[in-house]
Amino acid sequence: MKFKISKTRQSGLESALIDGSIAELVDVTNGSKVRKPARVSLGWNAPSIFILFEVEDEHIWGTFNKDDDPIWKEEVVEIFLAYGSEAPKEYFELQFSPKGVKYDAWVKNTTANRHDKSFAVDTTWNFKDIKYEQTIEAKGDPGIGTWKTIIEIPASEIKGSDFKRGDLLRGNLFRIDGYPEQNSFQALAPNFEKTPNFHTPDKFVTFELV
Repeated sequence: MKFKISKTRQSGLESALIDGSIAELVDVTNGSKVRKPARVSLGWNAPSIFILFEVEDEHIWGTFNKDDDPIWKEEVVEIFLAYGSEAPKEYFELQFSPKGVKYDAWVKNTTANRHDKSFAVDTTWNFKDIKYEQTIEAKGDPGIGTWKTIIEIPASEIKGSDFKRGDLLRGNLFRIDGYPEQNSFQALAPNFEKTPNFHTPDKFVTFELV
């Protein structure tokens, strides 16, 4: 799957809201529409890429409070990304819960198989210079409403990149939903595996900066 990321007219977190390239996430296992899809908007303006997740949610919740807690066990939005056109053997993983908890890690996936003994996730790795904001409009507990997460990722955080027109990156965007148990696994590009699995770099999107 190819996805073109438009250059925005201005820099800053809000640029993803103004004129980014927009899409809805689908079921990662079969590509079908889901009842409550996350909407994403992507834009770029050197030296950064901007990504916005907009989520309509009937149960905004989370029990984890510290960065790098295993928020992927509850509900999150996620970004996997690496520079270049080939299926990456290494990439970053960045997640946010609706409580504003951040999980970032460096993934080594040389065989494109998360069950291989060489598969490794380094949670001691941390971004140095990303920016993000989160807003929630909801009532109740768990909340019913919407939550948005806007992220700015500078080129300095992605090995080998400088972000110019024509650059290619590989990655995918995800959303995990469900309360009290997970029941919706969404992706920009589905991988059609029966058991939800996000670590399939050979099925990652090819992003082009245009």
